[in-house]
Amino acid sequence: MEIGILSLGDHVPNPHTGVRNSQQDRLRSIVDSAVAGEDMGFSMIALGEHHFNDYIISSPELMLAAIAERTERMRLATAVTLLATSDPVKVAEDFATLDLLSNGRAEIVVGRGINPETYAAFGGLDPKQGHAIMAEKVQLLDQLWKSKEPFSWSGEFRGPLDNVQLKPSPLAGAPRLWMGTGTTEESVRRTAAQGLPLMLPSIFARIDTWGPLVKIYRELMEEQGKQPIVGSCSYIHVAENGQTAREQWRPYLTGYVSWARNLLGSKAPVDYQDLIEGTALCGNPEEVLDRMGTFKDVIDPDIHLAAFDCGALPHEMLIDTMALFASEVMPKL
Repeated sequence: MEIGILSLGDHVPNPHTGVRNSQQDRLRSIVDSAVAGEDMGFSMIALGEHHFNDYIISSPELMLAAIAERTERMRLATAVTLLATSDPVKVAEDFATLDLLSNGRAEIVVGRGINPETYAAFGGLDPKQGHAIMAEKVQLLDQLWKSKEPFSWSGEFRGPLDNVQLKPSPLAGAPRLWMGTGTTEESVRRTAAQGLPLMLPSIFARIDTWGPLVKIYRELMEEQGKQPIVGSCSYIHVAENGQTAREQWRPYLTGYVSWARNLLGSKAPVDYQDLIEGTALCGNPEEVLDRMGTFKDVIDPDIHLAAFDCGALPHEMLIDTMALFASEVMPKL
């Protein structure tokens, strides 16, 4: 199991002080922690994309380009690119450029997005047509990367293209294209039908939620003679002492989850114990390793993305938990 880093870029106040770091400091912390993560042995950095709220990574490709210039081996991905509300031509160009600058390390996880405001702001498409929009745009994105000759194209959700060829082109074939989904059987069936790698969402749920869905995906991919590739995500905090870790993380995780739920219009109370018994892993290295073993048993992912930085966790504490995970947990996975 490979281990990568996930950041969604939440920009919230510190729960102890009520003070929010500057936007510049938050973005720089994400870049700096990714650079440190390569030295620790993490194999990927994946960044989310959001608009018009305090998830402040709106241009993950620019963030990844900054990280590319300071790293050599770490793969550079989004999780997710909101393809349904983006122009696949521009996405193809941006990731081809990133792939060249990073010497072939670019990957992309695409998704529909769930915010109607984003659909309204970027083209005015109907979110109820999200699946059809995604299918068309994934096909065009793939064709743009792979076509060796100029081609023409027409579709329902974007203007036609006449005798075009992508410039620049990726370094050595198309960057790996993942589908970010997996909350329903229908979604994993669509992903398998497209023959794409599956990246499960970074939502708070019981780990065993994913087992049956991943099983269906793998069976459908194998029936087509294709290699199933699965990624999973979780929030993680580790300290030398398990009780210290749980007490340390509580205000950051609960503050983050409360804020995120409010963003989605939910006032549901936050149960910290329920969170850390689900896909939020917290404890000493042995405890976190045991919980990671459950991910391996239930999902057996090819890569697992660890979100260490939620809830305004101070940068020094972030680096400490990443380093401890990398030295005491990661080698045993």
